[in-house]
Amino acid sequence: MSYLTISLTIIYGVLITSASFSSFTSLPIWLIMINVLFALGIIAGSFLKKPLLTTIFLVAVLLTALANGIFLYGQITWSHWFIRLILTIILICLNFKYF
Repeated sequence: MSYLTISLTIIYGVLITSASFSSFTSLPIWLIMINVLFALGIIAGSFLKKPLLTTIFLVAVLLTALANGIFLYGQITWSHWFIRLILTIILICLNFKYF
């Protein structure tokens, strides 16, 4: 994994963590903790240079985004989810390309 890929993936994990904490009043605490746990998994997988571990947590965060949409807006925001899907695919490809 290149340092740029590691940095981008860690930044994504940090952004997910901060977004989870900023939604503290809107999301149930268990969903916030799941978001934070998966985001920390992304960060740990990047630090350990384990693309499979990073991929598992990237997909988990992507699936958790569906639950976030339901709790925040009462429905899934497909445009937001599609953008996150594209970003997840890019990060997964970068992680495996430079492994």
